[in-house]
Amino acid sequence: MTTAHDSPLRGLLRNPLFRRWAVANLFARIPLTMNLLALVLVGEAATGSLATGATLAGILTFTSGLLAQPRGRLLDRMELRSGLRRDLLLSAAVVVALAVAVTAGVPVWVLGVLSATVGVASAALLGGFRALLVPTVTAAEIEPANALDAVFVEVAFVAGPALAGAAALVIGPIGVLWLQASAFGIAAWLLSGLPTRPPVADLSRAGPAPLRTRGATSVYLLAFGPGLALGAWEATMPARLEAFGWEPAAAGPLLALTALGSGLAGLVAANQRDPLRHGRMLAAVLFVVFAAVLVPTGVAPTIALLSIALFAVGVPIAPLNALAGLALQRIVAAPRRAEGFALYPAMILIGAGSGQALAGVALRVLSPGALIVVAALVPASLGAIVAAAIVRRRVRGLPPGVGYPHDPLIADPEAYISDRAAS
Repeated sequence: MTTAHDSPLRGLLRNPLFRRWAVANLFARIPLTMNLLALVLVGEAATGSLATGATLAGILTFTSGLLAQPRGRLLDRMELRSGLRRDLLLSAAVVVALAVAVTAGVPVWVLGVLSATVGVASAALLGGFRALLVPTVTAAEIEPANALDAVFVEVAFVAGPALAGAAALVIGPIGVLWLQASAFGIAAWLLSGLPTRPPVADLSRAGPAPLRTRGATSVYLLAFGPGLALGAWEATMPARLEAFGWEPAAAGPLLALTALGSGLAGLVAANQRDPLRHGRMLAAVLFVVFAAVLVPTGVAPTIALLSIALFAVGVPIAPLNALAGLALQRIVAAPRRAEGFALYPAMILIGAGSGQALAGVALRVLSPGALIVVAALVPASLGAIVAAAIVRRRVRGLPPGVGYPHDPLIADPEAYISDRAAS
């Protein structure tokens, strides 16, 4: 499938199964990134209030983040491809029900219940697709595939809201819901022909739960921290633009620069070999870089410099996500990966929601620029914590890498050695 002369990324793209997985993944992911704008517009269409739509979107996001772990655990108990198809079709059905309910003029509380149900149905989709990636690619391809998955996050981040906004102008907010349901259905159809993973009858004997797995909890906490900083930062950007005399709504298109920076950095990461060899050191550097590039967005004196800073903010994001994905794959027991991977985006969402709420309070006493500088202290602190852990390991005579056979985080070193030999 790959040759010795292929770059990691080129060799991966020659794999037809990965290409099919990637398209299915994007069709499943993009409607999730359409939710915020779609529900805000749906709420306005139903009640005339944007606040109602924001509440519906908040209900969906909170429910999805809260239930990601149990929904992922349920996927692990099923044959993975069938479980994913069930969740995709269930998500499509509930979105259709929401569209019908809005058309019928049902009470707002019914729309709230249906929004929460969409969150329940879709809570484990991202984790399930990431778990399905493992049987889809070879051991030599998993590292660039993981990095590309982080790129897909940024593609969906840009494409989802843009598609929702454009579609709303042509077919209306309810039409956007039908478009989302169609995307879920296409993703379910594309799953056919992909490899799968058998169900796990007894998870209690399949290894520790992800939150009880040594090392995994640290990864989840390290996901919460950047989510917290990004949530506060994104909530502050509309107010930051007002200082330049721009409309707050312009924050949406400008934040696409951040996604572009992250996507390009993810492509570079996809061509790196063996990124886990110095995983902790790389994570520490990326956290510090993240903190450093956040600060200019709070102090840039012109829109041109702010735009450059927004692009730079994205650079460490995809590599951090790729590194975390590889670490979780090495740490979490294979039969529990759907649960383990579902928890990762859930922690980011919970962090982002917390950051947005805190920003709403903090902006009453701090300027937007000052708040961004405060937010930058979060990744800076994480970088210092990871660096301190590296120093402690070296003092104890342990290597700095994550995921190596002599690393105590790895439960199956022989399997890891075999993977590295195969690659």
